[in-house]
Amino acid sequence: MIGSAFKSVSGTILDDLNNMTDNNCHMLTANWSGRWIILVGNNLYTDPGGMLGCYYSDLLEGAVISSSLALLNEQFLFEEEKDFKNIEYGNAMNWFPPPLTKLKGVRKLLVGQSLNIDELTIDNRPYLENKFVHLAPDELYITLAKRLAEIIKNVSAEYGDDVYLPLTGGFDSRTILAALLHNKASFSAFLFEHDNLSHADKSLPPILATKYDFSLQFIKRENAFDDNKYAEYVANSSGQAADAGVLFYSYGQYEPLEQSSSSQKKIILRGGVWEVGRKIYSTALINDSLSSEADIMENLKQCFPILKESKLHEQSIKLWIKHTQENRSNLSFKDRFYLEQRVSGWLSALEQASDLTGFDRIHPANCQDILDLLSLTTEHPQPKIMSYLQPDLLETPFNCKSLNELPKRFYNYISQKIKRWC
Repeated sequence: MIGSAFKSVSGTILDDLNNMTDNNCHMLTANWSGRWIILVGNNLYTDPGGMLGCYYSDLLEGAVISSSLALLNEQFLFEEEKDFKNIEYGNAMNWFPPPLTKLKGVRKLLVGQSLNIDELTIDNRPYLENKFVHLAPDELYITLAKRLAEIIKNVSAEYGDDVYLPLTGGFDSRTILAALLHNKASFSAFLFEHDNLSHADKSLPPILATKYDFSLQFIKRENAFDDNKYAEYVANSSGQAADAGVLFYSYGQYEPLEQSSSSQKKIILRGGVWEVGRKIYSTALINDSLSSEADIMENLKQCFPILKESKLHEQSIKLWIKHTQENRSNLSFKDRFYLEQRVSGWLSALEQASDLTGFDRIHPANCQDILDLLSLTTEHPQPKIMSYLQPDLLETPFNCKSLNELPKRFYNYISQKIKRWC
C-alpha cells in the first residue's frame, strides 16, 4: 500500500493487507477511507475517488507509472499536446478531465479501473451490489455517522495531537468537527485568510471554538507573495491544479501551522466528497435521463463551456462517457461525474500539488461504503450525521450571509448561468 488508509469499521488495515488477494481486495477495501493505492500481485488499484491518482504510459524502455504527472514529465520529457485550452481558476471545469492528460501518451487511471503493471493493460473492477439497500432511511444516516466516527477515531489514534481541521462556516468541515468532538479527539482548527473570505467563515468558526473550547488559528497573509513558491506549486501538479490553494502556499500560510508542532507526522482532515449525498454542485444542470453519447456530450457542453473550446477536454470526456456506459456503478450519472471527474480530476490534482506541504491530507468521506450509503440518501446527509454525533452543533447557523454579500452572490449566480448557456 502507498498512501494513507483508515478503516471505517473495526479491524486493522494491516490485517486486511495480510489477507488480501485479487479476488477479495474490492470487498476488503470497501470500508477504507483515505488517499491510497494498493498493489496486489501485478494489479494496481486506487482509492474510490482516485484521490492519490495513477498516471501511466508505455515507453520503449517499458511501462512508467506514477501518482505524479510532474515526476513522469521530469524524468521522461513527454511531448505536450497542442490542441487544448489551459484551465483557469473560477471556470466551471477548472481541471483536465481524466483519462487523457496534456502529455502525449500519458493517461490517468479512471475510477473503477485497475492496471496490470506488467502488461500495462486496463481492466474494469468487478461491480459490487450496494450492500446497504436494505437499510431504512434513519439507519442510513446512523450508519454514516458511525462510519465517520470510526475513521476519525483511527486517524486520532495514529496522529495524536497533530490533527488539523480547516474550519469554515459551511457543512463539510463542521461534519468532520462533529466526529472529532464525538470522539473527544485532540485537534487544532485553522482558517486561511483569502480574498473571498465570507462573513460566515469569519464569524462562525470563532463562535464554535469558544463554545467547544478548541484551538482556532486565523492565519493571515503576513508574508509577501512568493513567485517561486507559486511556480513550484503549479509545477508539482504539472499545471493541473487551478484553485485558491496555490495562493495559500505562495503566501507561506502553511508555515505557521507547520511550526505549531515539532512532529514530522501531521494530518489535515478535509471535507470533500460529501457532494455525492447533497447534489447541489454544478451537476444540478446535468441531465440524468440522457443515454446517447451525443446527447450527454451536448448537455455537458452547456454545463462546461471549455468542452466547446478545448479538443483535449472534449476527447477525454467522450472516453469517460464510454467508460460510464460500459461499467456499472451504484451512483447516478450526476454523482459519477462528481466523483470520477470533479474529485478524481480536480480535487486529486489539488492534493498532488499540496504534497509540497508538511502535512498528510485525507477526505474522510472518500470511502466506498460511505459513497454507497450517500447514494441512497434522500435528505441532506450532513445535518443528519451531526444530529447523531454532536447534535448541538446544529444550533449554530451555517453559511449565513451578510447584507453586503447578497448583491455579489446574485451577480455570481447570474454570471455562471450566462457562461454556461452562451
